[in-house]
Amino acid sequence: MKSALQYLFIGYLLSSVLWSCETSEKVKFDSTGKINQLLLVMEDKDWKGALGDTVRKYFARDVLVLPQREPLFSINQIAPEVYDETFFILRNILMIEKGAPAGLKVLHDEYAEPQIIVKITGRDNKEISDILNRKADSIIKLFKDNDIAVLQSRFRKKDLTDDSKIREMLGITIDLPNSFKKIVEKDGFFWYREDLPFGSKNILLYSVPKQPLESVAERITKIRDSIGKKYIPGPLPETWMVTEKSFAPVQQRLHFNEMQVIESRGLWEVENDYMGGPYLNYIIPLDDKVVIAEGFIYLPSDEKRNMLTELEAILKTVEPVR
Repeated sequence: MKSALQYLFIGYLLSSVLWSCETSEKVKFDSTGKINQLLLVMEDKDWKGALGDTVRKYFARDVLVLPQREPLFSINQIAPEVYDETFFILRNILMIEKGAPAGLKVLHDEYAEPQIIVKITGRDNKEISDILNRKADSIIKLFKDNDIAVLQSRFRKKDLTDDSKIREMLGITIDLPNSFKKIVEKDGFFWYREDLPFGSKNILLYSVPKQPLESVAERITKIRDSIGKKYIPGPLPETWMVTEKSFAPVQQRLHFNEMQVIESRGLWEVENDYMGGPYLNYIIPLDDKVVIAEGFIYLPSDEKRNMLTELEAILKTVEPVR
């Protein structure tokens, strides 16, 4: 009797599971993978040849405005026959298949969440290269935006810094992890810093009078230098942060959180000293002012790409107080 009851119970469980599978959505795993890491699925011989060179030209090119060379993505290439369930939960995947009609397909959250899988097909190298030449930048943006969203989700799961003073003085909100400690709050200027074993990550927030974004972008170096001299001292007397004079910032217009902003990326140094590193900032228009939200890194002799992406993710949480 006991055995019969056991079989009945097992049958009930199986039928329940089957019914659940038929009537509910497929359960997906959380995606995995490091920031700025890309799984590339393509034939080994193509990866080592001209087609691989085209992929590297776009996806392994140097990150803009870093003191040393670092690739846009760390690429892990595997052959199609190796690609199996082990890799299905990775966050960013680029698949290149030769011998099929030319095409590009983007799959969102196919096996895990969040996940972007981009499939490029073509009958030969030329067809695939043509697609890469036309679409690489938009594909890169998909992967980068995916990483930024993951970082922002992680921040929101942690304790955040109280931004009530920032709201009051600047009219913005920001998701700033409380690992960043306030260093300066004065005259509407805010400096937060997260100390590292051999350096630091920094966030600056301040505003300038209302004016066209282009005017602020043209003067961003002078604005940064005046802020640095006033609020950001160096380690020795008569030293302070300035924009590196030999390098003009790289700028572009962007759209996030329903705002049109201008991004600037450049290098900073310390006047009368040898410290330096990369920075990025966003020039953000509000109704009555222009806010500048900036991140900069001090991390001598170490890679900075991923850390700068973390600061980018924080800065892109900035929104006007609604």
